[in-house]
Amino acid sequence: MSELKVMKGGLNFEAVWILARREIYEFWRNKTRLISSLVQGILFLFVFSASLQTSSSAISINGVLVDPRAYAASGISAIIILFTGIFGGMGVMRDKMFGFMKELIVAPVSRRTLMLGKTLGVALQTLTQVFIIVILGVIFGYFGYDLNLIWRIILILPVALLASVGIVGMGLTISTRMRDFQSFGLIQTFIVMPMFLVSGAIFVIAGPIGIVAMFNPFTYSVDLFRAVLVGASFFPIWLDLLVVIVFGTILILLGARSFKTMEVT
Repeated sequence: MSELKVMKGGLNFEAVWILARREIYEFWRNKTRLISSLVQGILFLFVFSASLQTSSSAISINGVLVDPRAYAASGISAIIILFTGIFGGMGVMRDKMFGFMKELIVAPVSRRTLMLGKTLGVALQTLTQVFIIVILGVIFGYFGYDLNLIWRIILILPVALLASVGIVGMGLTISTRMRDFQSFGLIQTFIVMPMFLVSGAIFVIAGPIGIVAMFNPFTYSVDLFRAVLVGASFFPIWLDLLVVIVFGTILILLGARSFKTMEVT
């Protein structure tokens, strides 16, 4: 009995990994979702990179001149996290509507375990897509050809995982409060589009909009990606890391609380 209480009250890391693995398997088995997610990222990469290349010269970031293609490619790599991470909340909606969530709730694990398991699973999905987009950017020379790219690619993986935690937590938090897919889609669009447009991922944001972008937590994730992949950033790296970590921590805590009070009918 005491072991069961401990398991219910604390974290079960084996269960966390099992839930994460389930999310990954479902993603890879859903060919339509897999292909559409990758195609969306690839289209963003080539279309925006090509448009910036033909319409602008080198972009200055704190005195460092950056190729427009590299600027767009680094931003698109981060944008994949935003769209895929928020969309991960659909998994909770599906589990709620088709009854699997009921089985998870009555299992001898805490709801924090459920939250962390699903967050990790969706975060690893985004990590895979980010890696593919970055590799394509490297192959087509968007980041130039330099031996330093090797460690930049390696470093972008933990950065992507860190940046995805807050976004995935946001998607899961929203999904626990929604009762149907339509409501989730509306709220998702209402949140994602402003975060996307006012993040500096594609175009340089200045003036009043630049001030608004400073209050967008995803702006700092984009800036952190750019610091790693391009070697230039608008904000200090320590500030990017601080905002990303604080944002992720807050959303995970909110998500855990939301899971705890979630009602499944």
